[in-house]
Amino acid sequence: MTEEDDFAGQEFESNETEETTEDVEEVEDLEEEVEETEEVEEETVEEETSEDESSGDDFDKPVSEGDTVEVEVEDLGSKGDGIARVEGFVVFVPGAEVGETYEVEVTSVGNKFAFAEIV
Repeated sequence: MTEEDDFAGQEFESNETEETTEDVEEVEDLEEEVEETEEVEEETVEEETSEDESSGDDFDKPVSEGDTVEVEVEDLGSKGDGIARVEGFVVFVPGAEVGETYEVEVTSVGNKFAFAEIV
């Protein structure tokens, strides 16, 4: 038997080993793409939350920066932030747990969501 033989009684050809290496490299490339995409998404979120609020969209936003409101966390976001809603408007609350009610202070408001901190 050669070095490329006998993995749990199975024989492998050298091209199968090469394909596995290529698969690993492809997965690593995909992981890098995902990381880059997450970075771009974070930058987009930061830009949206810092945009000038005089765009005429204020009437859709039930919260403003500095408001203190009581929210119940309904879910967790992909980054682990609590997700709550105020009149249907999404509010992300870092460190919050699902099912808990918190008094929060709104720290930034974007066009489609806001961020708040537990008071």
